[in-house]
Amino acid sequence: MFLIKDTPYKKRQIISLSLLGVSLTGMLLLHYFPMPIYSNYPSLFFIIEHGLEGGLVGGLCDWFAVWKTYNAIETDSNKVAIEIGKWVSKDLLNQNTLRAQLNRIIEEPENQKEIIALIETYFDSQENTKKILDDFWAKIESPVINYIVNYNFNSKEISIISDTANDKTIVNTVKLCIGDTLMQISEEEKFRELLDKTIQEQNIITKFISNFINIPELIRGYGEKLKSGETITSTEEHYVDEMVTLLSISADKYILAWDSLPVEKKNEAVKALIFKIKESVGNILARFIIEYKNDLKARKSLSDYKPVRDLFSFIEDKIDENVSSYIGDRISERLQSQDPKDFRDRIEWQTRNVLENIRINGTILGFFLGGLLGIVQISK
Repeated sequence: MFLIKDTPYKKRQIISLSLLGVSLTGMLLLHYFPMPIYSNYPSLFFIIEHGLEGGLVGGLCDWFAVWKTYNAIETDSNKVAIEIGKWVSKDLLNQNTLRAQLNRIIEEPENQKEIIALIETYFDSQENTKKILDDFWAKIESPVINYIVNYNFNSKEISIISDTANDKTIVNTVKLCIGDTLMQISEEEKFRELLDKTIQEQNIITKFISNFINIPELIRGYGEKLKSGETITSTEEHYVDEMVTLLSISADKYILAWDSLPVEKKNEAVKALIFKIKESVGNILARFIIEYKNDLKARKSLSDYKPVRDLFSFIEDKIDENVSSYIGDRISERLQSQDPKDFRDRIEWQTRNVLENIRINGTILGFFLGGLLGIVQISK
């Protein structure tokens, strides 16, 4: 027994091996070491011998089946990982299941009560809420930054983001925001000073032409057209409009540019971004939790609370076969990245207890079936 590893299935493994040992030892004793008592009860020991043979055969067959199962997991780990991902995407977490789970979260009154109890306990004031959020972020900040820095978008993710960026509504919204921005920039004194400085550094022809063109006014006019959705008519504005559109729909280019940056640059950029936004986001979340806490308490379920219902409806609308496939693919990729031996050990540690029960039952069932065959032979 000292050769058996210290595993969660160790006890059952000892029992199954012990039953095999008893079956083998008993069969050898009855067959090769006859004793006087055997002759006094020949039929009984004949039945027992057949039972022990059946138990040995049943136990060995089940042992081979168990060993072969986990050996196949290790040998064909990539195939197993792919099939697990397909099972998750098609059955376990398909689009209907995900939508049903989302609905269950907001429809069950118990979930609303648990959330309210949690909020009342920990988020009693905006100051305490902000402190809790800051403490939570401090614990996850390092792994979050590391994950973002080292994450590389695959072709499917880039395609999804690119399709989203090309959506007409998204493009129009981006252009509307750019239009509003251009209108504000054109009125800022700092912009005019920078523009004058840039013109003064140009050649004499450019300086001369600029005297007849009100550049801030042109920018403001173009911004107004973008913001109002007015059709671009002039040739100059048309070229600028095409450039703005190209910038709006080039999300995949930004991602590829980001992926090509050195890790040090990514790390520096992500840390700077998070440092700038975390304080504002923390204050917004703290204020939101406190302001809407009482409103949420008055509801019977989360579905009665419009912000939550709208959020979940938005998420539900976005769930389709691509989402399920994406989840399944990520699971397959994660499993495939593991060493085959580690992959086998992890599955074996979680499931071997059940299969050791099968080995035990196989030995016991083999004993009774073997004994039954012995009785049939005697009865002939």
